[in-house]
Amino acid sequence: THMPPLIGATWGPHAGADDGLLLVTRSGDLVACPGPRPTAAGTWACSSATNHGLPSTLPLAEGSRLYAAAVAILPGAGGMPRLHAAMALEGEGDLVAIFAQEAGSWLPMGELRVPHGHAAAKTSLAFMGGGDLLVSTEGGHVQRRRLSDGAVVGSAEHAVHSDGFAWQGACGLDDGVAHLRLRKTSQAWHPEVITAAIPTQSSPALFQ
Repeated sequence: THMPPLIGATWGPHAGADDGLLLVTRSGDLVACPGPRPTAAGTWACSSATNHGLPSTLPLAEGSRLYAAAVAILPGAGGMPRLHAAMALEGEGDLVAIFAQEAGSWLPMGELRVPHGHAAAKTSLAFMGGGDLLVSTEGGHVQRRRLSDGAVVGSAEHAVHSDGFAWQGACGLDDGVAHLRLRKTSQAWHPEVITAAIPTQSSPALFQ
């Protein structure tokens, strides 16, 4: 592929009526793969998101690189669908920035910290529940935050990383989370999916 490595993928609505995949590359490029899943051994027709009425990139400075990101079309102010993005930059520590598209421009919604994060920790970002952001780390820390005000609505610690395993990322499942990790054997790495609950909680709003 001519694209940089992919670091985020979301299944959901596109600018048109069909669902499909929205992908993010490490350099912030947005890639759209509309339509139903391909048949077995088939290929998905993917191209720049600009071909599907979406912006071509996330709001990154030239030369910046992402270590975690997610994009999705979610209800915005007044219930109108808007493209949302959450991203964490290399060299910016554990800070996650959240943006939304409005009239062709990226508008900042707020910033939050990765739970128990540090610069070397692997982090996963994913949208869930139609208006929440799931922030997960390889240490097993999980937080579900409401996009409208940044408040924590659920958190947990899951035992997903240990010797012989390599955690890869996580996504939301109803009121829970699915962790993807690789298990090392003598010959290869084998994928495993672990599901767990996220207990609900309430916290003050982080941003207005």
